[in-house]
Amino acid sequence: MRHNRMISLLAEGRTVFGLFADNRSPDGAAGIVRNDQLDFVFYDMEHSPLDVTELRTWLQFTIDPAAILRRGRPGTDHPVLARIPAYGREMNHWMVKQVLDQGVHGVIVPHIETAEQALSLVRAMRYPHAPGTPDAEPAGQRGAGPFTACRLWGLSLMDYLRAADVWPLDPDGELVSMALIENPLGVRHASAIARTPGLSVVVAAPGDLSVSYAWDRDATEQAIQTVLAAAKDAGVPCGITAGQQEIVRRVEQGFRVIMATDPEALVLGRRAAGR
Repeated sequence: MRHNRMISLLAEGRTVFGLFADNRSPDGAAGIVRNDQLDFVFYDMEHSPLDVTELRTWLQFTIDPAAILRRGRPGTDHPVLARIPAYGREMNHWMVKQVLDQGVHGVIVPHIETAEQALSLVRAMRYPHAPGTPDAEPAGQRGAGPFTACRLWGLSLMDYLRAADVWPLDPDGELVSMALIENPLGVRHASAIARTPGLSVVVAAPGDLSVSYAWDRDATEQAIQTVLAAAKDAGVPCGITAGQQEIVRRVEQGFRVIMATDPEALVLGRRAAGR
């Protein structure tokens, strides 16, 4: 069985749904493990404090010993994806390494504007592979020291090193790489970004796109649809944030990774997706 349920669902062609984490205290994580409607959790460190110690503590509360006994697999059914504060143009590998080593199941980078920036994310998330292996490229640059992640995932060091690769570049990989497109430059390069080897999800971010297009609704929607079309053409799942008013429409448009803004939107979206 996979450790990352989100990837299992995406591999089956399903639409997946997540909520933003309440990372103000570990109690928020304890509540998440009781929500069977969630396929993943969006943990924000861009607009919340970049506190890796707080993240590590929070992640411990996503582990439910009773659930582990029932399913016979360690880890959690609620994979956590962390959004770092560094923009894509900063190509900031140390933040990627820090959150992965705490045990998150994916990394979200804001303001990806070019394929080069998306490729930098992929490299930062991957360990180096032996020369000649089929998926050795793009070459990984992550340093090896994931001892906290091993404990959280319930894996030995060697098993974690094998599992901690980006999907779908590695079909058995358990990590999600997610690029947020949030400005006109990123929209212009959406096709190249979506075709970056090792990129798991490309996201049309409506909030920052609205700001970037000076709150022009038509221009913002055109940008969102441009990103969606690029992702579909590349065969990559496309994500978006959606509330109760638009989540059904976004599911029908073909968005497959949806960050619901509230539990009610989550219910509506799952129903529209046949889940």
